[in-house]
Amino acid sequence: MGKDITRAMRAKDLGALVTTWQRGGEPRRRLVAALAKDGALGWAERLLTGSHEARRLAAAVLGESEGNLEGATELLWGLVADPDHRTRDIAAQAMGRLLSRQFAQVYPILGAWRTDPDPLVRRAVPLAAAAGAEPERLDWAAPLLELISPLLSDRAPEVRPVLGPGVLAHRFFSLYPDDTFEYLAHWSTSHDEQVLWHVAMALSGPTAAARFARKSLILLRKLSLDERRYVRGAVTAALKRLGALAPDPVLSELKRWLTDEARAPIARAALGAL
Repeated sequence: MGKDITRAMRAKDLGALVTTWQRGGEPRRRLVAALAKDGALGWAERLLTGSHEARRLAAAVLGESEGNLEGATELLWGLVADPDHRTRDIAAQAMGRLLSRQFAQVYPILGAWRTDPDPLVRRAVPLAAAAGAEPERLDWAAPLLELISPLLSDRAPEVRPVLGPGVLAHRFFSLYPDDTFEYLAHWSTSHDEQVLWHVAMALSGPTAAARFARKSLILLRKLSLDERRYVRGAVTAALKRLGALAPDPVLSELKRWLTDEARAPIARAALGAL
């Protein structure tokens, strides 16, 4: 396999390289490593003119780039907004790979992406932050949560699903549970309904259920008094998910809500799904 890759690289046979990429597994890993070592930017620029699979390979190679960070992130900026969904995700993961290796240099680049007019570029920020997060780097928790904080008010449909119910409920809560809950408690004081939606949805993940079920219910109890339908809908959805993961404390809480006129409609809706 190594000889086949070398032969295709020498011949600059992009079709053969893409075929190897499509095999997945160890051949894919070796290919990406070989192209990155040989010159990530040069290979990425050649591949960018090709098919969806070629651009996916270009994104993966850029994530392993060791030189010319500015050039690599500029190409990834275009790939995170690629028409192909899988290419976008691989490119965001590649930015995360670069972030994990060159945190101080990549962090401000992602910070600038938060205000990009293209929502697909903004979408890449939380995905890259989650991909770059390292469990042993607890000192990264606050900076990464600060990085995604301004995007909590972003109403773009491309951005919204990847935050509260996505990277916050799963990746950040899993790697940095205490810091994430602390930030959620802080964000729960916002008046922005989109921010509150994210808080509610982030409290419905498996880590929240396992470690913070009762504390999560305290925050949801507060959010349930918000009169806006958007926020109340998020609270209901969160309670349904949380109830499936931690039924005992949720059922106990919801039964108390039935006697509260303001919270009873949410309690009935959530109980109907448990």
